[in-house]
Amino acid sequence: MKPDLTLLYSELGLKPNCSLAELQLAYRRRISQLQPRTGTAQSPETLAVLRNLIWLYTTATRFHRRYGRLPGAAPRGSGMAGMVGSGVPRASAEPMPPPAEPSSVPPRIAFWLAIVLLVLLFVLLAFASGEWLL
Repeated sequence: MKPDLTLLYSELGLKPNCSLAELQLAYRRRISQLQPRTGTAQSPETLAVLRNLIWLYTTATRFHRRYGRLPGAAPRGSGMAGMVGSGVPRASAEPMPPPAEPSSVPPRIAFWLAIVLLVLLFVLLAFASGEWLL
């Protein structure tokens, strides 16, 4: 099922071209309204709205991390104003951030390396304490 992000904007009272800071602030305010107070039960409808709102917000922030803008906002440099006569886009005044450097060790290998090191540490501690002799 595709997320309907217009529902997110309407639930938060925002326009699709809002900034990430505005989205975060409106989201936090709306979540604080929907979350239960201590000792009070919530209706199933409120829980469904809360779950859907969290899912939509997560989808929007993932989109922002990937594309550098919120869903529904115009992409940077769109339109004919940035085009030169040859059809090549002009360099924008805002420089692009450098691409992230890939990690030298993949996360899965780093995880297993950490596990092996911890096991070796525990073995060395057991030998040092002498409890393995009992």
